[in-house]
Amino acid sequence: MDLKALAKVDLHRHLEGAIRLSTMLDLYRGSGHPLPQTTDAELSEQAQVLRPMGSLEEVLSRFTLAQGAFVDEAAAERIAFEAVEDLAADNVRLAELRFSPEFLCEPHGLHWDGAMAAIVRGAERGSREFDVTVGLIAIASRNYGMASAERTAAFALRHTDHLVGFDLAGDEKPYPPSLYADVVAGLEGSSLKLTTHYGESGPSEFPREAVEALGSLRLGHGVSVAEDPDVVALVRERGVALEMCPTSNRRTHAVADLADHPARRLLDQDVSVTINTDNPGLFAIDLTNELQVCVDVLGFSDDDLRRVTANALDASFVGRAAKADVRERHFGWVDA
Repeated sequence: MDLKALAKVDLHRHLEGAIRLSTMLDLYRGSGHPLPQTTDAELSEQAQVLRPMGSLEEVLSRFTLAQGAFVDEAAAERIAFEAVEDLAADNVRLAELRFSPEFLCEPHGLHWDGAMAAIVRGAERGSREFDVTVGLIAIASRNYGMASAERTAAFALRHTDHLVGFDLAGDEKPYPPSLYADVVAGLEGSSLKLTTHYGESGPSEFPREAVEALGSLRLGHGVSVAEDPDVVALVRERGVALEMCPTSNRRTHAVADLADHPARRLLDQDVSVTINTDNPGLFAIDLTNELQVCVDVLGFSDDDLRRVTANALDASFVGRAAKADVRERHFGWVDA
């Protein structure tokens, strides 16, 4: 298959991790605080992770420059628009962009609701211009504390007209899922669907707890699910989708080697595996790259590519009518 030409689905893409280096340079310069780097190549050394690092936490520390690029609402709108433009350039026709309002707004004191409106404007304009169906997900960043998580949940409930889901992300090991039972319970009855970053750096008990205690419908990464047959059975029986990101999982040291990535093994066990980018700007990748890794390193067949794409279409939090439309217009290859 021509992977670049295939219509694709990306369910796990962080807005803060999807910024172009040229845009980052431009936004800092426009704010009156130019970076010492003046070219993409120079900035790459500080703003990208192009080789495996020691841990997830070490990778997360490289987000500082991207975080500071949200200098105002216009910047947030531009970043969102360009993120959709980049999706279209890779023929991604259905995508979910997630962001943490606390993380995004903190450096320059942006108003959360104003930033949200700007992101919506940029994403919707990009969606119209480039024919990409986009859903937005709000993230509660665990490392900001419980009060921030509660504030983010309240924020998400204010914006259910533009958000399709809610997520927990950031440093994983110190923050077991049970801590967030009350936060997640507050979302019940809303249209927001739950995905949670568990199983990226934490043990298999965390994905289990995220499913059983929080009712998570999807797991961000979920790599450690493969470590316990009982957890594999749980996610299979509950229909929980795994948002797997091979290059990211190697560079955060979630797997010791790409060949060790469990995506293919889990797919063979009828788990709902999906393949995604995580942070395409940070890692200098796109979804075509990730599917190529699956083919070249993990041995995915054409039917495997169909299966992970069908899984992503089914698992997307975007509304049923919008999914049916985009599937009919772009994803005939999946059902061929």
